[in-house]
Amino acid sequence: MKVLIITILSFIGILIILSLTIFKDWIKATFYIDHMEREERLVRMHIDRIIEKLDINPDQKISDIGAGSGLFSRKIAMKTAPNGIVYAIDINKHLLDHINKINKEEGIANIKTVLAKENDPQIPELVDLIYICDTLHYIEEQENYVKTMSAYLKNGGRIAVVDFKMNWPPLSIKFTQEDLTKWMNAAGLKLIKNYDFIEDEYLMIFKKE
Repeated sequence: MKVLIITILSFIGILIILSLTIFKDWIKATFYIDHMEREERLVRMHIDRIIEKLDINPDQKISDIGAGSGLFSRKIAMKTAPNGIVYAIDINKHLLDHINKINKEEGIANIKTVLAKENDPQIPELVDLIYICDTLHYIEEQENYVKTMSAYLKNGGRIAVVDFKMNWPPLSIKFTQEDLTKWMNAAGLKLIKNYDFIEDEYLMIFKKE
């Protein structure tokens, strides 16, 4: 009996270890796919209003960093069709696989998924707009990441950031709007728009000079 209990506990321990390693990204992806498109979040975020404020033109090249389930990538893709490109960027391959699956099912041809590094979005070319929503607070060395992002912008291009000002998610690396503005200025971008219609969050848009 004792041996059986030890065996069961060992098996459970192995499952826990696997969950924290091999299956970690899959577990995260499953959570994000469910969480990001819940009705409560869609209402709170004012998704369509955000898209409107991004002032997207057809045929633009746009990067969605931390694309997650692809919610914003799909919305942006509609605005850039038929010849524009949306690069859906994420460090989690399972999320990118989900985006590709939805794109195929819905016949969306102008979204390209890109597997990023934790410290570099790996955008394939210079873009007109970088959109990063609820992602920067999970990135270490945020100032350096902002500088890296800016290198992927065309001259006159913009970076739009949605992030928290209160009620931060667990494990967030908090920063202020003043911090963000300072990092953007150091990277050669100036604040051009600042919106506060999102509950607990803001939308700040910076332009590369």
